[in-house]
Amino acid sequence: MISRIILLICVVGCSGAKFPSNIQRCQYGDSNCMVQVTQNLIKNYYNGLPLLNLVRLDPVTIKSISIENSGNKAVNIRLMFHNVTLHGLKDIAIKKITGFPKDIEGSKNEVEFIAPLIELVGRYSINGKVLILPIQGTGQSNFTSENVKVRARFTGRKVTKNQQDYFQTNDMKITMTTTKLWMDFENLFNGDKLLGDTTNAFLNENWMDIFNELQPDISKSYAAAIQTIINNVFAKLPYKDYFID
Repeated sequence: MISRIILLICVVGCSGAKFPSNIQRCQYGDSNCMVQVTQNLIKNYYNGLPLLNLVRLDPVTIKSISIENSGNKAVNIRLMFHNVTLHGLKDIAIKKITGFPKDIEGSKNEVEFIAPLIELVGRYSINGKVLILPIQGTGQSNFTSENVKVRARFTGRKVTKNQQDYFQTNDMKITMTTTKLWMDFENLFNGDKLLGDTTNAFLNENWMDIFNELQPDISKSYAAAIQTIINNVFAKLPYKDYFID
C-alpha cells in the first residue's frame, strides 16, 4: 500500500523527455503544490502511467508480507501473507508533504496521507499466540482497516554520480493509526469451524490491542519497501530535474 503512494509523491516535480508534459513541476519545498499535484496524479492515474513507470494502484498485488512479533509480548506470532491484493489506494487523501528543499544533504522530509478504507485480501499463514489464545492456520484472509493515517519521515542523502547530485535516503520511519481493523482468517485450526469462528470473533473484539502490538513490526516492513521505492525513483534523474529552481 504505502510504497505505491510514495512512488506518486516522488514524481511530483519530475520533468524532461522521460516525463509527460502535463505533469506539473513544483518549486523546491512548495508543500501546497506537492500536495495538489500528488493528489491529481492519484485521481487521474490510479490505473497506471507507463511514462512514469507507475503500475496500477488499485488493486495492487503484493507477493509477500512478513510480520514476526516474538518475545515476552501479548501478541507473539509469525504471520505471513502471500500473493495478496490491496484495495482502496485510489481514494487516499494527501494531507501534507514537507521538505524536498534545494539542498539534499540532511534535509528533513515528511509525507502524511489518509486512506478511508484499505482492504488486504489473499492467502496467509499464522502460528503463535494472541493475548491468551493460541492460533495457527493457513488459508484465505481479509484485513480491512478504516481511516488509516500514515506518516512517513526520512532524511535526504546526497549521492553524486557523473558530477550530478541525486536524492537518496536510508533512515525511513513510518507511523500508522486506524480507527478500526476487521480480521477474517479462513481455515484456522485445520478447518475447525467452531474454533475458527470463535478465534476470529476474539481477534475482532480485541483488534486495538492486536494492532498496537503489531504496529511497530508492520511499520518496519512498510518503511523498508517505501525507502526502496523512493531511492529507485530518485536514482533515475538528477534531483534538480524534479523541481523548478
